[in-house]
This record gives sequence, C-alpha cells and structure tokens, in this order.
Amino acid sequence: MKATLKGVAIALSILAMMIVILSAVDKANNVTVAATDTYVKVAVVDLNDTPIHNAKITIGAQTFYTDNKGISPSIELAKYSNCYDSKITEWGTITVIIEKEGYAPTFVFNCVVYNGQTRKLTVKVYPLDNSDLPYVSYVESPPDDYMKSLLSTQ
Repeated sequence: MKATLKGVAIALSILAMMIVILSAVDKANNVTVAATDTYVKVAVVDLNDTPIHNAKITIGAQTFYTDNKGISPSIELAKYSNCYDSKITEWGTITVIIEKEGYAPTFVFNCVVYNGQTRKLTVKVYPLDNSDLPYVSYVESPPDDYMKSLLSTQ
C-alpha cells in the first residue's frame, strides 16, 4: 500500500511540474506590449446612429461609461498583446465589451490598437427583441500590411 501511495505522489508531482512548464511556454508565445500613450475612445450608437448614453464599456479589468453623446472617455491601455503575431509590437489587439440595458451585449474581438496612438472605435448595438440573439460579436481583421504579408508567404 505504501508503494502505491508513493507512486501516486510521484506521478502527481510530475504532472504538476508539467503543468507549470506548459503554462510558462504558453505565456511566452503571447508577448504583452507595454504601451505608452496608447488609448481607445469608444462611441456607442444604435441602429439609427443615435448615441447610447451610459453604455458600459469593459476592456480587460477597466470599466467606463459613455456620456450623453454616446462616447467613452479616452481609455488608456497600459498593456495589450498581439493575438495574431507575438513578434509584432507596433500594434496589438484588445477585446471591447459593451453592455446596456435593453440591448444585446456586444463584443469587439481583436480590436487593433497602435502603440502611441488613440483608436477611435464606433460600435452599433442591437436592441433586444423576441429573437434568440443572446449577444452580438464583431471580429476585426488585422491591418492590411499584415494580411498582405500572409499572402506573400504562400
């Protein structure tokens, strides 16, 4: 019985070490950019381009609200990563979440931001209705130069 418990303990120790190593390798593949003077300003409008007041904007752990014109304050991005290529540090990507009562929660995935610049992003939100639409998601394409570089490597 002691040999079996000892074997299980050794196996669990090895498994724990493998998890730590794999976690470290995974984090190394996604380089975080320490941004300087990089901001995003979000405008939220409905389907008729009417500004949405008091929409909740979440980026990472930061939360902000839109003003009477449907515009968020300038949101400083202290850090972000590039989900397309960790070697690229001139630009990165963020996820923007927008919530407002009466509207479907809206996600903007891979929103491109350039280091040292302010990104102005306008997002249309959809009113909740009788459909099964639980949320809306937009996925932004990477910059044109990056897309062209993928085509030239084939």
